[in-house]
Amino acid sequence: MACSKSSKKMKDFFENAPDLVIGKILENLPIRMAAQASVLSKKWRHAWLSLENLIFDSDFQKQQENEDGSCNWRKSSRIISRILLHHNGPIHSFDLYVPEDADEDHMNLSQWISFLSKNGVQMITITHWDSKMYIPSNIFRCSELVYLELANCTLNPPPTCFHGFPKLKYLELVNVEFTNQNIFCSLIENCRMLVTLILVDWVGIDHFVIDAPSLQTLIIIGDFESLAFRNVSSLESISMGLRKMPEILVTVEIADAINLLASSCQLQCISFDDHLCKIFAAGGLIRSSSVTFNQLQELRLINISLGKFRVLRDVLSMIESCPYIKKLIILVTSGKNVGQHMVDFNYNYKLDHLQEVYIEGITGSSAELKLVEYLLAISPVLENMFFYSGKLGIESEPKMLRALMGFPRASPKARLLFLENRYEVKFAVQL
Repeated sequence: MACSKSSKKMKDFFENAPDLVIGKILENLPIRMAAQASVLSKKWRHAWLSLENLIFDSDFQKQQENEDGSCNWRKSSRIISRILLHHNGPIHSFDLYVPEDADEDHMNLSQWISFLSKNGVQMITITHWDSKMYIPSNIFRCSELVYLELANCTLNPPPTCFHGFPKLKYLELVNVEFTNQNIFCSLIENCRMLVTLILVDWVGIDHFVIDAPSLQTLIIIGDFESLAFRNVSSLESISMGLRKMPEILVTVEIADAINLLASSCQLQCISFDDHLCKIFAAGGLIRSSSVTFNQLQELRLINISLGKFRVLRDVLSMIESCPYIKKLIILVTSGKNVGQHMVDFNYNYKLDHLQEVYIEGITGSSAELKLVEYLLAISPVLENMFFYSGKLGIESEPKMLRALMGFPRASPKARLLFLENRYEVKFAVQL
């Protein structure tokens, strides 16, 4: 009897639940489960066809796999087409993951995007697992786009009628092939609201011009021969990395672009790898005048090989160009001994605002220890210096600790904190 009453209450809930409640429940379910919920009652039968967020991610693809675990892209494609065909409302986001062994003969991507463009889609994410997949040109008709993310895809030039995405705020392109040098400029043309731009390991473009007045965050990691900034006064954070060191003449052009940032925008955070540190230092030497990032709050130096004399010198040049930083992060890749007499440490220079230093990958080499000693000596308000390394042995760690504790420091509050992992403190030492 009690079971019967419980079943009746459950049935009443499904039949009388407000549309808003039904929508919230379905939004938090994988799309396949949301479709299965249509059997709960008449009211739920078509509710899932009004979902604004259509997520066909890797979990969705796994649910369609054959018994042997292979991809059943024909089934996945058929389900996606059916859902879009019967969809009866606006679409906010479309997230598509295409497996590695998907059969492109059953790819209805052009039809899907055409449908999305007519339903005011605002967010599109398309990720291909391995080989590059052509993105149909009708993606440029999605004029309401606010967010666009493409990975392992090929882009053809947009149609002549395309004049940018007027509402686009976030653009991420990872391992994308451009079939024409001008595609990138055409892509961001008139994207005056673009706030975040991420470019990683592209193919087909050697020269970049970044012209985006609302841009706040830029990540560009790959190989390029020239880089120019125009109208980037809103830029607050930039992360740059080069897969390989370019030719000398090219480094001068890149140095020009970096130096321009010091005076043209209000940068709060910079992340450079060892190649960019070298280019920046060379750019400063070419002009025989210092370049200063007066607004910078955080400096990140990535994949730095401190065992090389020139790299250590370039790191010092980069640090001393950022006198107002509050946070310094250095990720070390190697740290062989280097002749200290060859490096000019300016102990008269002060980092009067530096409060936190994080050094990952430290091995205890003389070059690393000399850099730590220098930072402790020129940072009068330093509070915490974090160290993390999975390479230090039982004997190496105490030896390095003894050396660190013997360094003079400018800040009486400075603490050394050794991390068990990147997030947990193993032990701390008050200097």
